[in-house]
Amino acid sequence: MLGHFDYEVALEILGQSQQSLVQARYDEYNKKPNPELLKFLRSRMAVVDELMDNLKPDDEYLINRILDKNDVLRKLL
Repeated sequence: MLGHFDYEVALEILGQSQQSLVQARYDEYNKKPNPELLKFLRSRMAVVDELMDNLKPDDEYLINRILDKNDVLRKLL
């Protein structure tokens, strides 16, 4: 069963994962950019955006996976 703030915490984790991707894109643009790396970073950002846009407060399965530091889904963020 989900706790009262689990949904909000999951959204925060997803949002924080975006920060490292934005920083990586910024760093890449400040040198000779690798187009493939930029494409990869944009794709990852799109996936996280999709998760954030579609995550619902009752998505217990996904929320629990996002909150679990040992889950492969969390590690991919």
